Amino acid sequence: MAAETSTDMEQIESEVDYPKKAIKCVLSQSKTSNSDDQPHLVFTHGAGGTLQSEGIANFAEGFASSALSILCFQGNMNLQSRVKMFKAVIDHQGKDTITAVGGRSMGARAAIMASESFVTHLVLISYPLHTDTQVRDAILKNIPDSVKVLFIVGDHDKMCDITRLDEVRSQMKCQTWRVIVEGADHGMAVKPKTATRPIGIKTGHVAADWLRSNPSEELEHGCISWNDAAEEAQWTGWQ
Repeated sequence: MAAETSTDMEQIESEVDYPKKAIKCVLSQSKTSNSDDQPHLVFTHGAGGTLQSEGIANFAEGFASSALSILCFQGNMNLQSRVKMFKAVIDHQGKDTITAVGGRSMGARAAIMASESFVTHLVLISYPLHTDTQVRDAILKNIPDSVKVLFIVGDHDKMCDITRLDEVRSQMKCQTWRVIVEGADHGMAVKPKTATRPIGIKTGHVAADWLRSNPSEELEHGCISWNDAAEEAQWTGWQ
């Protein structure tokens, strides 16, 4: 089933067979794309989210409107189960066709854990690096040096302190890039509230451009912010 959105893109719903309950998937792509093409990115939401949550819907819209396709799938709140669902979706698409996976929050953890040798790029949004008692850095440090990793994190995210993230990045074996979203919390919400959607769409634009262009290893930081005067989300470019 296809449904038009407010941008030059379409969404195509499908299901992947899975024990007990089929996995709901939504492919977001440009209206000029071929629906038979494989997605450029397989992605999933956070623990308490859905495919309609602002954090994932806005990102997917921005990614797809940048002329790359993204397949998002609906999961449950159990991490190990989400990893198995991730692998089922990848197997359904064909391992030889999927090179980029990602997710937001718990979905980002699942993406890392589901990755195998065919994955060359990881897109991690609002990675939940720490709680009050736990630091989730081990799986990041174990990502092989053949993989390129993009972090997108809000500077008001209480589960991913920027300084702590950069310390972990310096200890990772692989090349990483980091985008800070000014004023964004763990769910990528910002103030004013009306800025949340355009900011989220901009994160999708940036991720798609990163995946397509492979920016220089010397330029690995950038910032997305809201310009009140212009009433638009702005991107610094890689610095």
